[in-house]
Amino acid sequence: MKRYPKLISEVLSPSTEEFDRGAKFEDYQSLNSLEEYVLISQDEMQVECRRRVAANSDEWETKIYGKRELVVLQSIGLEVAITNLYHGFNR
Repeated sequence: MKRYPKLISEVLSPSTEEFDRGAKFEDYQSLNSLEEYVLISQDEMQVECRRRVAANSDEWETKIYGKRELVVLQSIGLEVAITNLYHGFNR
């Protein structure tokens, strides 16, 4: 049940990636409380963060984080090294 999320994250898989990036994101954009939508790749060390530009705005910006970067989740005040998210990742 969807309530009032500030952050939603998805781990992408080949079978759901298109849906997660498209129709699912379109649906989530209607949640006024949502500030960030995070897509985590399972095939490469990459995190895509889509952020609402301003409260109640329909405008979103995208930041893509890669190897050796610090992933910033503004909605929950968290900064984490991408390598910590991919602990044990060997690609």
